[in-house]
Amino acid sequence: MRPFRFLFVLLAVALSVALSTPAQTARDYFKELKAANTFNHYKDEYVCFRDDDVPSFVIMAKGSDVIDMMKKNGETGLKVMLPAKDSLFVKTYYKGVGSEDYLYDPVKKDIADEVNKDYSLEFKAPMPGKMVYSINRVTGYYLLHVFMFQKSRTVPAESGAGKCELIHPAQ
Repeated sequence: MRPFRFLFVLLAVALSVALSTPAQTARDYFKELKAANTFNHYKDEYVCFRDDDVPSFVIMAKGSDVIDMMKKNGETGLKVMLPAKDSLFVKTYYKGVGSEDYLYDPVKKDIADEVNKDYSLEFKAPMPGKMVYSINRVTGYYLLHVFMFQKSRTVPAESGAGKCELIHPAQ
């Protein structure tokens, strides 16, 4: 009977520790990765956190900023990067695990707007759709719309919003 009591106590302690440990936030995951020197690439310019409790964040950089940083450091291969100068580099992290790197193209607008910039990425089968980031360059706030073309091309299937900040602010 004693071994069962010991196992029961051990299980109860383990369960209470697991339940009392608070879930990590997106900012917690980001801080862990930053401390491990993960964000040391040209495309690691901004980190964007959602306004809700989803434990994900986005790392992004303007193509023109990546090209400028490469020029400053005397990098070669700039001609390959020139087509991406108006684009947006994006990598999403969920619970600290990164996705692939994606290149969002600028959305053409009828009226020039230097404050609000839109970037989109279309995806094909099996579920064709489009993701659009709208970024306010003054406030740093962003809005993400996900369109699933099987449902609607004009009404987003999902939306999210948040705020972006520099990963390595100038000292």
